[in-house]
Amino acid sequence: MRTENITLRMAWRNVWRNRHRTLLTLLTIMIGCAMIIFFNSMAKGGHDQMIEDAVGLNTGHIQIHEKGFWDNQTIDYAFKPSETLITYLSGLPQIEGFSPRILTGGLLSFRDTTRGVLIQGIDPRQESRVTHIHNKILPGGRFLSETDTTHAIIGSTLATHIHASVNDTFAIISQGFDGSIAADRFTVVGIFNSGNPDFDRELILIPLSQADMTFSMMGYVHSMVIRLTDISLLTDIKTDIVEHTLATRAGATKLEVLGWDAMMPELIQFIVMDDVGGYIFDFILFMVVAFGILNTVQMSVFERTREFGIMLSIGTRPRLITRMILTETALISLFGIALGLALGYGVSLYFQIHPIDYSQFSEEISLWGISTTLYPADTTLKNITVTALTTFALAMVFSIFPARRAAKLNPVEAIRKL
Repeated sequence: MRTENITLRMAWRNVWRNRHRTLLTLLTIMIGCAMIIFFNSMAKGGHDQMIEDAVGLNTGHIQIHEKGFWDNQTIDYAFKPSETLITYLSGLPQIEGFSPRILTGGLLSFRDTTRGVLIQGIDPRQESRVTHIHNKILPGGRFLSETDTTHAIIGSTLATHIHASVNDTFAIISQGFDGSIAADRFTVVGIFNSGNPDFDRELILIPLSQADMTFSMMGYVHSMVIRLTDISLLTDIKTDIVEHTLATRAGATKLEVLGWDAMMPELIQFIVMDDVGGYIFDFILFMVVAFGILNTVQMSVFERTREFGIMLSIGTRPRLITRMILTETALISLFGIALGLALGYGVSLYFQIHPIDYSQFSEEISLWGISTTLYPADTTLKNITVTALTTFALAMVFSIFPARRAAKLNPVEAIRKL
């Protein structure tokens, strides 16, 4: 019989010589792995949902502006989308939709109330392919249609503050792109509740064609908002758009292409801080599992000191003893990891189907434009693989010291010791 087979059989028998200790170690590894997989899955699912809510409400995944617009956001930073650029964006299958926008500030006047507002001209048909604001209209109203002219939808908080409702008419006064005074009257056709306090308090949406006339834009827009079919394509598509504008000289030196991560650094910072907390928690769990294994192996070596002394005295090579102890650790670890992966994936799958409700924190998370309060788990192959490999590697590393200690025992002293 080959040495490897003998070592494996001896290790398997030794593992079950103390069933209580083995089961306790298995339980430690299983619970540790399951908790790591579950909490990482919840973090991944929560972050993905936050990003999707934030980009789906207003920003989209990518925006094209004239350089300087995002920092200043005044009516002066506008560009005219070339036919070449529009044709190029239309031909990219990775783009789910794109929509031009006109964005400026102004004063709203309704009855005896005047308020500062943010006015956004949108293409109703294309906007619905980029954002979800059309799904946020309160009962009794509607979203903008392609035939609308001097019609508008306003935020719910703004409507409450000025006591306006559907079919009311208000006036806006602002500056035109050519420096003239821009003023017009609009009829409210819908009121939205986006869940973002800033948007609900100050945002007004009007048709793009009417915004072009009201603000004398002459075909210029302030941004081209792009929604991707998959957020993981962000870097590649952003690079492609930049290279396209450079190759076609479509105003490449005057345009900036920004991803959602550049437009919402606060959300990125929140996710990074949350990830750091998650890494610390993972480290603690990994250490609990590793020291649990170390304790088990050390106790096993201590209890079997005389046995190892006898083995060494009859000519067993120290390398074989080391290999046997490491094999015992590997067997326990593999069983514990397998059970932990199954438990962690099962629990994560349950919370993927039944998301956790964070509605009690809706006001805090709405600061980032996040309206959804249900966060599902999202288990990835990377999460499972990293958890399994790290746990196994730590188990083997932490068992090396007691294994080498057993292999270096003095046979005579070991036999007399117990």
